[in-house]
Amino acid sequence: MTATRLRRWLRRSDALPLLLLVLLAFSLRVYRLAEPVLRWDEGWTIAHGHLPWPELFRVAMLEWHPPLFYALVKLWLPLAGQTNYAVRYLAVLAGTLTVPLAYAAAREWAHSRPVSLLSALYAAAAPLLVYYGQVNRMYAWTPVGVLLATWALLRATDRPRPTGRDALVAGLATAIPLYLLYYTVWPLAALYLFALLARRHRRVTLTAGLVALLLFLPWLAYATPTVQSRLHPAGPSAQLLARTWKFVPPTVYGFVFAFARGWVAVWLTAALLAVGGLLTPRRRLSTLLLPTLAVVITVGGVAYGAQAVHFFAVRHLTPAAPFLGFFLAWGLDRLRARWKPLLPIALAALLVTFWPTGSRFVYEKALEVVDPFDPTADWRYLAPRLLPGDLVFFNNLAKAGWYEQSRAGQGAPWDYALRWDPIIEPLSVIGPRVEEAMEHHTRLWFVLYKGGFGPNNDLRAWLDANESLYPLWEGWEGDTLFLGYVVPHVPLTESPARAEFASQPISLIGARLTPQAQADGSLAVELTWRLDGPVTGDEKVFLHVVAEDGHLVAQHDARPDPENRPTQVLAPSTVLTNRHGVTLPPAAQGTFYIRVGLYDFATGERLLLDDGADYVTIGSVTR
Repeated sequence: MTATRLRRWLRRSDALPLLLLVLLAFSLRVYRLAEPVLRWDEGWTIAHGHLPWPELFRVAMLEWHPPLFYALVKLWLPLAGQTNYAVRYLAVLAGTLTVPLAYAAAREWAHSRPVSLLSALYAAAAPLLVYYGQVNRMYAWTPVGVLLATWALLRATDRPRPTGRDALVAGLATAIPLYLLYYTVWPLAALYLFALLARRHRRVTLTAGLVALLLFLPWLAYATPTVQSRLHPAGPSAQLLARTWKFVPPTVYGFVFAFARGWVAVWLTAALLAVGGLLTPRRRLSTLLLPTLAVVITVGGVAYGAQAVHFFAVRHLTPAAPFLGFFLAWGLDRLRARWKPLLPIALAALLVTFWPTGSRFVYEKALEVVDPFDPTADWRYLAPRLLPGDLVFFNNLAKAGWYEQSRAGQGAPWDYALRWDPIIEPLSVIGPRVEEAMEHHTRLWFVLYKGGFGPNNDLRAWLDANESLYPLWEGWEGDTLFLGYVVPHVPLTESPARAEFASQPISLIGARLTPQAQADGSLAVELTWRLDGPVTGDEKVFLHVVAEDGHLVAQHDARPDPENRPTQVLAPSTVLTNRHGVTLPPAAQGTFYIRVGLYDFATGERLLLDDGADYVTIGSVTR
């Protein structure tokens, strides 16, 4: 192609302005991409993407999101890495791809070059799409899927003689967004309703819808319990409309993304939409049916979903955002058709109105973040305490993802025992997973977000009751409880040591211990106590591991009662068996002696034995 022909082609073609819009979209999304710390849901994405394929699908079924995005993340992470920039770059790619797809879909819808370019401009710069175009979640990909389905279906129904292949392609394209996010059903419903009401070849539309349904039905059947739980009304059905209506204003506000500017942004957008409708010739009014249906159905659907879970999330509006862009582009083009200077005036008004949102709020990433948090906190707490052969269980995948990113391939691997919203696994599922891990690891850690509260309490009780787990560590960091356990892989031997204490009616009537430390230096001790009468104080056990020269090497303290009840509330004649896990320092070698005694929790004063000593040596271990 000669230079002259190239210049003529560029003048007639939309390639150059479309390329500039793609570059604009990319620039807006990579700007400050790595700055915000990893959000809660982004941590979940990383952890979910690291699960084995069967577990990836199972957890997606239990969660409120289909599996396609997580499958994409699983393929992406080994290639790109896990830095903030790398994991979010996947969203940048989706946001950038939205621009040419918005242009193509708008061209099939409006058959107008200006409307198509203005729709692409909205896809490139709309604050809602830029915001989630920097978040490592599926939301940036939902407009891609919806626009692809829109282009395929409108193209098929606009052909003079569409084929079965056209319907099949449209059905396949429709299934893609459904496998990304359940909330894509609202704009897709609007799309198919528009095609049935305003386009030819209804058979093609129905066939495409049937193909999409058949493709999505297996997953829908698999995830039915989760879907039903999220769609079930949150209260009496008679109040359903009122509860849904309560969420309509915030849904409209979020759809326009009026944050940092207020309702003036909503009213300006509404005015441009209204003017566009008023200036539309009657013969073209049916064209506006698509964006009108998409906006109305999505607002209603998202508001209904919000009342069901008592929570409104702006992110659920991203699938329908391109249709708001279509509507706005149509209105701007109607102004241009009436008087060309009105277009730059309207664009300038939009720019001024949304500038605080687009220049600051979008990049602060303040939505749905309530309290300050540090995604590296768990790793910093655990790192000094972990050994390479350990395994760390998390009760929530978000914290597992934070840990996975922070450890950067170092430290102990992780697993999960989900006992906090949004997934609460039954102990019948968690138990076998933990027991399998016990066969391969000599130390296990459990990171419990919100500690022993709520569903975590049953897990904590199960762990403490498991006779193969020997408590090693218990500590809090913020709102998270850390529990460590030793898992002895060698049998414990009986110790002949016995002891009676002079100041309190407590006796040590049995002891067992591992005669040799395991490869990682861990060892286990089991002590049996008897209360010979009423105990007046809150006594705790100390277990000290000392070297041959008597210096302390390791220790573990706990109440005699495995349920952690104070000794003064226990009945006389009660027999208690408690377990202790200890780990020797890496450099510790030789023979070590295990000393056991009691002390008053309030004063720290040790209890004396009948012979006047304040401890009894129950045996030795070697390493």
